[in-house]
Amino acid sequence: MKQIYMRSWSVTFLTGDSGYVFTEKIRPGEVLFVLSCFAYAPTRKASDDIIVGIRNGSGDFILAAEAPLEVQYGMQAGVGVYVGEGDQVFAYFPDADNGDAIAIHIMGVLMELKDFQKELG
Repeated sequence: MKQIYMRSWSVTFLTGDSGYVFTEKIRPGEVLFVLSCFAYAPTRKASDDIIVGIRNGSGDFILAAEAPLEVQYGMQAGVGVYVGEGDQVFAYFPDADNGDAIAIHIMGVLMELKDFQKELG
């Protein structure tokens, strides 16, 4: 079974927070194929870093990192990436300021692990 997966997570950064926004963990027996991943911070300033990656049991895998000179409110990353069971996609905003809204938006296809393995052959 496959289903369309479209979710968003948003938090308000407070002094002392980590600057991370995480998706939910992929449930056991499922795989998410990410078609679109957008990290968003509408109050972002020029040259503020945005990092998007996948956190799994052994650490972080960085998909994209940017610090554009011009002000951009977000960054597109992670197109065509598989996220396995127990893993989470994250957006990290190390330069976030108190009160900033930070978010991550994901669109993809969620499938059962057995269907994913069949597709691999």
